[in-house]
Amino acid sequence: MRPGGERRLTTSSAGPAAPAVLFVTAEALAGRMAGPAIRTLELARALAADERTGPVTVASLAGAEIEDPAVRLVAAPGRAELAALVAASGSVVVQGDVLGLHPWLVESDVPVVVDVYDPFHLEQLERTRDLAEPVRWAVVRDCVTSLNTQLARADFVLCASERQRALWLGHLAALGRVNPVTYDGAADLSSLVAVVPFGTPGRPPAPGDRSLLAGTVPDLTDQHVVALWGGGIYAWLDPVTLVRAVAAAGQEAPQLRLVFLGTRHPVPGVDSSAAEARRVAAELGVLDRTVHFHDGWVPYDDRDRWLRAADIAVTTHRRHLETEFAFRTRVVDYLWCGLPVVSTEGDELGDLVARSGAGTVVPEGDVDALRDALVALTLSAPLRAEQAAASLALGASLSWTAAARPLADFCAAPHRAADRALDPVSRLQLGLDRSLRVSGSPVRRVRMALREGGAGLLARRLLDRGRALRRR
Repeated sequence: MRPGGERRLTTSSAGPAAPAVLFVTAEALAGRMAGPAIRTLELARALAADERTGPVTVASLAGAEIEDPAVRLVAAPGRAELAALVAASGSVVVQGDVLGLHPWLVESDVPVVVDVYDPFHLEQLERTRDLAEPVRWAVVRDCVTSLNTQLARADFVLCASERQRALWLGHLAALGRVNPVTYDGAADLSSLVAVVPFGTPGRPPAPGDRSLLAGTVPDLTDQHVVALWGGGIYAWLDPVTLVRAVAAAGQEAPQLRLVFLGTRHPVPGVDSSAAEARRVAAELGVLDRTVHFHDGWVPYDDRDRWLRAADIAVTTHRRHLETEFAFRTRVVDYLWCGLPVVSTEGDELGDLVARSGAGTVVPEGDVDALRDALVALTLSAPLRAEQAAASLALGASLSWTAAARPLADFCAAPHRAADRALDPVSRLQLGLDRSLRVSGSPVRRVRMALREGGAGLLARRLLDRGRALRRR
């Protein structure tokens, strides 16, 4: 049976055919994926299991290398391929800068769901610190322009947390989307913005395989306690404080080992090299002894085997705007796998971990507090077991099925937002179209590609566009 073959668009005497759903992502669908592609695929799977929706398709602008038993996965490198998919769909779910790359979607009548779980304009404030000031300003401004277009066009908006919902409501209000028409439809704006967090799979995690870590930690034995960093190492995170804390814990807890998994991002051009963390580990004499870096990126379907091979999960960051509105998706995987979590305070999931007893939360940049938390867990198997049980229970409550319910509700009966459905004159009078100025100029597209994935992503997109043109 072809991928997605068991879900077909059917009619019956009970009513019309269930509407088909199209997800569009700018990232490749492959064995190794980062957050945006993972979220797209898992939300698509959740909707494919909902009997109220028709067939579900995920289109990647960068290529589809994998298949799925419930969801049709396709490549749509050019306008022609994507337009045909849109025409057959009752609703379209987009993320990233899909509307910037395909500005004709802005003018289409299809109900568009915009997923802004990633406040990438806040990330860029950290990521661009080393750029020349005019370039940094241009990058951040371009991110805001992209978000303005998405939120001005959206018929429904997804975010990952209540904090993010407040952020995006403010953005929507500035764009004129919080208006009498949308307010009268639902005074809490639930008809326009919904919280759809990252979720956990419906299947239980696979057993851990300690041998997977042997190539990274050559001296690994059953007596060692492994703390695992399970995602990318980005500019807004703080791996250096963690390295210092593990080095400081060596005397009290010599059996502790720290492993960083995400050192080579699956999207070309995105830096996750942890150069500074490596330098500090070498300086402290713990590189490849107590602190280890796995050279690569773990396949998505194998991540539970790697995570459950560890005893503790860690993530550390600095306090800034990105932290306040972040939803650390790696932590969701930690909870799914039932690992005690050690985290810096200040973000949504860190607060949830602390309230539930699923781990320990420490102040920003506090080497001593972080060392003490790691030592306590390393030396006490009962404490690890207690926090692991709370972690597993919390993870079970965060299923993709439950998380996706607001999206499934919308896609089961897709419609234009009340204010977007107004006639053009009324929209003009209300100023609703002022932010729908999507420029398809080559200069802007270059800036977008550089912002999303660096020179590697830009080169790939130029190559893909060249192939698409040759096929026409």
